[in-house]
Amino acid sequence: MATATSRTDGAPFVGRTAELAELTACIAAADAGRGGLLLLSGPAGIGKTRTVEESTASAPVVAWGRCVDDPGAPSLWPWRRAARTLPGVRSAVTAPLPRADLLREGSPDPEAARFALIATAADALLDAAESDGLVVVLEDLHWADETSLRLLRHLAGELQHSRLLVVGTYRDPVGGSGGRPLDRTLPHLLRWPTTRSLPLAPLTEDDVRVYLPAAPAEAIRLAHRRSGGNPLYLRAVVRASSARAVDGETELRHLVRTTLTALPPTVLDLLDTAAVLGEEVDAGRLALVTGRPPHEVRAGLDVAVQAGILTAVPDAPGRRRFGHAVVRDAIYGDLSPSTREELHRRSAEGLEQVAAADDTVAGVVAGHWLRADSEPAALLRAASWARRAAEAATRSLAFDEAARFLAMALTAADRAGTDPGERTALLLDLATAEFRAGRFGESLAHAVAASDAAAGCGRVDLLAAAALTVQDIAAPGFPPAVLRMCERALADPWSAGQPALRARLLAQSASVLADAGRVAASAAHSVEALALAEESGDPQAVIDAVRARMKGHPTALPWQERLRLGRLAIEHASATGDPLAELWGAKWRIDAALEAGDLATVEDELARVTALAQRTRLPLVRWHDLRLRASVAALHGRFEEALTLNEQARIVGTTELAQDLSAAGMSGAFLYQYALVTGNARDLDGQAVRLMDLADDVPIVQASRAVVALVVGRRDEAAARYAQLRPRVTEPDFVQSAGVAETLVPLVEAFGDVEAAAALGRIVATTPMDAGGAGVYCCGSTEVLLGRLAAVRGEWDEAVAHFEEAMRGDTRTGARPAAVNDRIGLAGALLERGRAADLPRVRELAHAAQAEARRLGMPAPERGAAALAERAGRAARAADPLTGREREIAGLVAAALTNRQIADRLVLSERTVESHVRNILAKLGCANRTEVATAVHGDGQTAR
Repeated sequence: MATATSRTDGAPFVGRTAELAELTACIAAADAGRGGLLLLSGPAGIGKTRTVEESTASAPVVAWGRCVDDPGAPSLWPWRRAARTLPGVRSAVTAPLPRADLLREGSPDPEAARFALIATAADALLDAAESDGLVVVLEDLHWADETSLRLLRHLAGELQHSRLLVVGTYRDPVGGSGGRPLDRTLPHLLRWPTTRSLPLAPLTEDDVRVYLPAAPAEAIRLAHRRSGGNPLYLRAVVRASSARAVDGETELRHLVRTTLTALPPTVLDLLDTAAVLGEEVDAGRLALVTGRPPHEVRAGLDVAVQAGILTAVPDAPGRRRFGHAVVRDAIYGDLSPSTREELHRRSAEGLEQVAAADDTVAGVVAGHWLRADSEPAALLRAASWARRAAEAATRSLAFDEAARFLAMALTAADRAGTDPGERTALLLDLATAEFRAGRFGESLAHAVAASDAAAGCGRVDLLAAAALTVQDIAAPGFPPAVLRMCERALADPWSAGQPALRARLLAQSASVLADAGRVAASAAHSVEALALAEESGDPQAVIDAVRARMKGHPTALPWQERLRLGRLAIEHASATGDPLAELWGAKWRIDAALEAGDLATVEDELARVTALAQRTRLPLVRWHDLRLRASVAALHGRFEEALTLNEQARIVGTTELAQDLSAAGMSGAFLYQYALVTGNARDLDGQAVRLMDLADDVPIVQASRAVVALVVGRRDEAAARYAQLRPRVTEPDFVQSAGVAETLVPLVEAFGDVEAAAALGRIVATTPMDAGGAGVYCCGSTEVLLGRLAAVRGEWDEAVAHFEEAMRGDTRTGARPAAVNDRIGLAGALLERGRAADLPRVRELAHAAQAEARRLGMPAPERGAAALAERAGRAARAADPLTGREREIAGLVAAALTNRQIADRLVLSERTVESHVRNILAKLGCANRTEVATAVHGDGQTAR
């Protein structure tokens, strides 16, 4: 049964019983320490704000923030508004970078600073809720800026054990469009178990009956039909005097116009300007733009409030806002184009005075200039203010907003016909902001455009900057585009006199050459880059050069050198405050230490990465921490732990590093490696593996796709993919690309490719290691790969030697799964070698591998070991025709004991011994006792 309540303005509130109950329950849960996020959605006027007001009326602490429909709004605007009454939060969401130089070349990674800002703001909100509980209401999220949504997304994962409830309202997208920042963020918000989605449906006819208790039934039906059940339109229908209006929205607009005609002209002029300024109205700024005395402006606004056009903003003296966006739209829409443009010009000129002291207004000024005039002078002023807004956004670590303002500046500059050099610098600034915001595809496109523009206008100083803008991402088209930019910058004579800059360009070239599988060229560039960098002493150049040196074919360097280079990166990271350089240094040291079997260093560096992840909270560092720990856990056979960590890494990769395809793809690579080692195939047709189709030109991806097809049983597809790869097995650049050689081994085995086994064996033999692959899946000693390749070639003595060495190394490093497969490989090689004397050891190895595989959860090796044990048993029975007693007596005959001595030792009659000896001679085909001794000790054809 619908009921009604009323508020101070007399408007009744009807229906929404279920929605109010859910909101109230969420507030109670947050008060009990089970916070969450509730997203209230619906079309304009459906009653989202009023519903939240009703449900939060008795909440102890409620903070309201509103997004605005203004492209010039500063970052974190709704959070800033909500934090007005929360001092600790206010300082967290408004604090800019402590030093303006933090974003210069060679400075700490800006992503680390931005993430720290978001994390600090989230912590401040959670802390503010601890004492009395807190409800934060964010209205109109459909207009939210990227940084505000980033904070909301970060906070959503932290709410479960807090006393904070965040309520967000937003309009459903018109026509199902998904181009708003919110539409890209919603899936990430909704995946958290503490997020609730609550769409508001139109009011029912019963609700309208409660709203109009004295109206006849026909009038109620008509009002419901004409308003569509929309409360805002329903009020307009009820109040409208025109019977000709056809629907609620039309009647609302008609009602606004009717109301406006009753207002004095001075108030109407104020409202026209207010509509141009935005949905919220600041009396002081309105006075500045209109040139009227402040007291007249405030008086006029009071008249508009009394007429129902404006409402007061709680806790914000001097501020008013339009009763609804539709009201403001109606006023703005009725302005003639020339009046609108003139008001935008006045607004721009008036707000320039405010922006001179407050950079957060710079974007608003730019927006007004863009809508004021198409003259070059106005457009250039728009571009100048947009650049200033971008600088302010960058200082506040709002890189998405910086990119938006720079795109605005570029549009204005292009329309004005700006100087080519200035346009090139704008393109480069935009590419840099986009890269910092994680929009790698757009960044690469604008960096290429900047490089082309710099070459065209002679700005050689910008050629190198363009080439260095986008680094270390896995995106389609990245390697060839960046390589062309580097080659162009290196070819210019100007770069020859800049050793540090040239080192960075060479390092960037080496990095992308490695991505493209051109290992030899990558190594040459990285060697030259490292020499120049160390000569220059520039920390950033050294870090870039070390990274490039390690990227192409790191195992070609001795593990001692890689430990040194990792330490060098860590030391320079400490000096420059670059957390990613510290991450790379630790990762390289982990790989080198695993190769050497130095588990103490592995644990030390893992602890370093975990501490770095906790300190910076950077998604990339957290992802690497999870990846490395998953790999090491898999190395030691802690599979459930490893799978859990891998899944956590996948989530970080697909949500927070979505534009870097390798981030999610690595989790798929982990799963197929896990399947190869254990026989457990999990989600190998999932998203992480399917991502490999988007990076088909990368050598490791080409090899991996063939292996995945093999693992999931699509042998024909695997054979076809291997046939495409097969001609490249003799190409050093291809095979020496990171991970390719070891990935090809299962394919070579499956298809019995003897020639490829020989080629791969020569390559793998140059980099023996105790364990490797910590970035994806740590598989143990590479000696086992050499053993498997020797087995393909039928070189059993060599295979046995490699498997023996692999087993010693994996036992030393605690690589239990690898040791299982080492035993199986060794048992198989001994069996194939065909010596009967090896059969007891074959059975011993197979039984030990079978038992350990069962303990660790490795079904395929367990089955393989059982089959080997059975084969060894059959071979032993076929090779040794003697019974147990006959074998015992044959051994005593071989020891030169007489029949009497044998009878005495075994407590048998001499006649029985003579009978056994005759049978032994016959079964072994021996003529005398000497030949029996030869058979037992000489050629080893009998068992012990």
